[in-house]
Amino acid sequence: MAATETKLNMESFRQKLSRLLTPSTSSSTTPTPKAPAHFPLRRWLFIVTGALLTAVALWVFRGPVWELLSLVGDQTAVSEYLKSYGAWGPLVLAAAQLIQVLVAFIPGHVFLVAAGYVYGFWPALILNMVCIVAASQLGFALARWTGRPLVERLVDKDLLDRWYRIGEKQGFLFFSIAFVLPAFPTDAMNYVGGLSGISGIKFLGASILGRLPSAIMLTMIGAYGLEFGRATWFGIGVLAVTVLIVGRIIVARIEARHATADDSPTDVGSADEQEDEDPA
Repeated sequence: MAATETKLNMESFRQKLSRLLTPSTSSSTTPTPKAPAHFPLRRWLFIVTGALLTAVALWVFRGPVWELLSLVGDQTAVSEYLKSYGAWGPLVLAAAQLIQVLVAFIPGHVFLVAAGYVYGFWPALILNMVCIVAASQLGFALARWTGRPLVERLVDKDLLDRWYRIGEKQGFLFFSIAFVLPAFPTDAMNYVGGLSGISGIKFLGASILGRLPSAIMLTMIGAYGLEFGRATWFGIGVLAVTVLIVGRIIVARIEARHATADDSPTDVGSADEQEDEDPA
């Protein structure tokens, strides 16, 4: 009898052990669903391909580009440098503007003015817009695909915290204003847009719409600046100062409005809790 019970206990033990092991074995052998696996693969292939092409282009033009970047701040030197490369000048300028937009602390207005001086208004305006908008979309995609940890190495963390929530709520209108007004860190907003929920198409539209006015003005200064009289220069100065002041006011109001909006749910919640406590 004891032998029979021992045999039954061993059999029961084997069955339980089999049940415990079966799910682990089946889950390890179950193939991964194709859709979730293929999407990241395609995404990373696209990222790697784009990164390699960009790296190759920057490597080919590394000498001219770094020399051009070293001249930032001297519009005349930049213009003469671009002229020295002849037909290759636009490619050198495009690579320099790509780096300038991705590395947010490098000023880019000199390149826009120099392009207008070297190539004339309309060719330079088209070249400038294509370069800065394409670089802006690249920064947006970089932030969207890689996430915040990498972006924090390129942009100040406090700046991201400052504008992320506002960009998340306002979307197209906010980024259009951000690209128009000099009060915003324009190039850093590319990364803020990538981390927010705005779609790539809407961000592209905001980038084109917002960057066009400053691109027109800076390219025009480069193309016709020497022909401007004092009255024209005075008008440009007044316009620039007005836009800067208005921009600061708008930025302050946006920050105040969203600071109030962020605090209001807490206030409402505390008021509701007080109302619930009063009847008790």
